[in-house]
Amino acid sequence: MTTTNRTVDVLIAGSGAAGLTAAVTARRAGLEVLVVEKEAVFGGTTATSGGVLWVPGNHHSPAMQRTTGQSDNIESARAYVIEETGNYIEPDRVEAYLDIAPRMVRFLEENSHVRFYGMDYPDYHSESANSSIVRSIGTVDYEAKQLGPHLKNLKQQLPQTLFLGFAVGSGVEMIHFMKAGRSVKALGFVARKLARHFADVLRYGEGQQVVRGRALVARLARTLFDLDVEILLSSPVAALVRRDGRVTGAQIDTPQGRITVTARRGVVLACGGYPNDPERRAATFPAPARNRAQQNPTNPGNTGDGIRLAESVGGAFNGNVAHPAAWMPVSVLPGARDFTGVWPHLIDRQKPGFIAVRPDGRRFGDESSAYHDMVPQMIGASAGDTGAWAWLIGDAAAVKKWGIGMVRPFPIPHGRHMRSGYVKRAATLRELAQVCGIDADMLETTVAIFNANAEAGVDPDFGRGGRVYDVYQGDPEHRPNTCLGPLIRGPFYALRIEAGIIGTFAGLRTDRHARVLDAEGAPVQGLYAVGNDQANVFAGAYPGAGATIGPAMTFAYIAGRHLAGQAA
Repeated sequence: MTTTNRTVDVLIAGSGAAGLTAAVTARRAGLEVLVVEKEAVFGGTTATSGGVLWVPGNHHSPAMQRTTGQSDNIESARAYVIEETGNYIEPDRVEAYLDIAPRMVRFLEENSHVRFYGMDYPDYHSESANSSIVRSIGTVDYEAKQLGPHLKNLKQQLPQTLFLGFAVGSGVEMIHFMKAGRSVKALGFVARKLARHFADVLRYGEGQQVVRGRALVARLARTLFDLDVEILLSSPVAALVRRDGRVTGAQIDTPQGRITVTARRGVVLACGGYPNDPERRAATFPAPARNRAQQNPTNPGNTGDGIRLAESVGGAFNGNVAHPAAWMPVSVLPGARDFTGVWPHLIDRQKPGFIAVRPDGRRFGDESSAYHDMVPQMIGASAGDTGAWAWLIGDAAAVKKWGIGMVRPFPIPHGRHMRSGYVKRAATLRELAQVCGIDADMLETTVAIFNANAEAGVDPDFGRGGRVYDVYQGDPEHRPNTCLGPLIRGPFYALRIEAGIIGTFAGLRTDRHARVLDAEGAPVQGLYAVGNDQANVFAGAYPGAGATIGPAMTFAYIAGRHLAGQAA
């Protein structure tokens, strides 16, 4: 690694999927590229994500349409996005996304190690006539050894989501792991997976199955290494360099000292937004969700650096979005100091046998709704409180089958979580209410009404189980409604869920070419913003699985082409 001043065509700050996609695109166009990363590892928030992209009209979709009988076309996707974004829509950027996103997918599969597969995953607001179940694509697993010596610098999965050190990949794998305690077939599947995992650990020193977002990062990075593109680690951008009104490079703090990198074509900011910037969170988040700034599963280094850098040269912040962040209900281990003690609730709350209530003992929304939708319901119900939170409650059968938070399904022991106070348990609902500080009379009334409706398979209060998305997230073995089941036998369990985030949606104002704009709407010459540094193209809405990574990679591809003089 050189520590002297350098000159390249394109300088990219950040090594998540957005930064790496911009790098691959620019490099394939013949430009000299340098990537700098603030953290000691590369991968950003993407490495701990699901590795899914929401891309209407992608070339994997026709096969999925034939399999599922569902349709997808740009016209219906446009109508759906218009519904989602409402009055916040930026038509020019939306059109750029719908037009270019499928091209980006094909470009990467033809020009990099990246490989995707089609998914039958419902859009998050499946009640819309313009929704579909074939717009999301997943990343194909990768073998760790393909990265060679670079593997040690690849960001790890969230440790709390691993099972005996094993990272669960596709949804099919997840189903088998959840059923292993009650299905011989599933147990055999899991046993074979774990046997291979531990064999790899003995042979290579660690497991070789790289999955989901980490696989996406690994595939992009391997492409860059093959193309002789360097990723400087532990090297944050200290300041942008501007000359004659144009951004011409940046000062980088490397482990060996500060260097100046001159970028002939421009600088791309892909620093991950501001999920861990308490000041900007306080300025943009609704009051009940402003506290616990560090209690989220995002990359710790995403502290708003890119946004501040752009503002220092005239870039404008765009907070005019429906939601400033991508919301996620989370639970936090007592005494947790960082993201490793935070659990994103993606599985348990949607299953039969669970409900969520506030301290008054009342439900406040559809527990099976998309994570981005459940938190605003919680925030609204918490108005006037010091935080946005609720109790997630499950009966013995539900917790045994699905677990609850960091408590794994049977037969995994969970005594330590009981002793720490992370999970509360009691023989009856009334006793549980007393332990948790919930109105006991109202909780019993709420559960009695919920149980009667669940037996009939309906939820007249919040419509749970009435949407394709809800049903998809439920238990396919349960009838008459896959996500509605009564809470019957104790012991009953409860844990506190809070308003967490997996990224930010407010960000820098940009145009259809991903150029940063100033307060008057003019481009800041030589400066681009992608990923969560850029104000989300869906304006704070969340249309479907992969609606953060899809735009991140699409506008990164657009930026790379524009820098190379190949604007679409």
